[in-house]
Amino acid sequence: LTKEEYTITKVEKMEDGDYWKIHARIKYGNQDVTLPLPLEVKWAGNTPVITLDNVLIPLLGTFSARVVIINGKYAGTWTHGKNGGHLFGTIKKNEEKNEEKK
Repeated sequence: LTKEEYTITKVEKMEDGDYWKIHARIKYGNQDVTLPLPLEVKWAGNTPVITLDNVLIPLLGTFSARVVIINGKYAGTWTHGKNGGHLFGTIKKNEEKNEEKK
């Protein structure tokens, strides 16, 4: 599996429906970008599902995905053109950010 890492620095609810602006650093393969991403978040009961339908992510391309977040973990599927797969992992507090506050 190709290593991936997502660092979320800020999340803001947008006025437009189910959209949230997620400020994130995305590290995947040899790509390393930091972007504010307006993403749709649907809810399955009290469980958030990040929903992308042919969303252009600058410098990375167009993606579709469903990512479920629950109990400190995330899991989902994604497609990017003819490629696709699964993503999963553990959500940890950003210690670097916590150190800056001291």
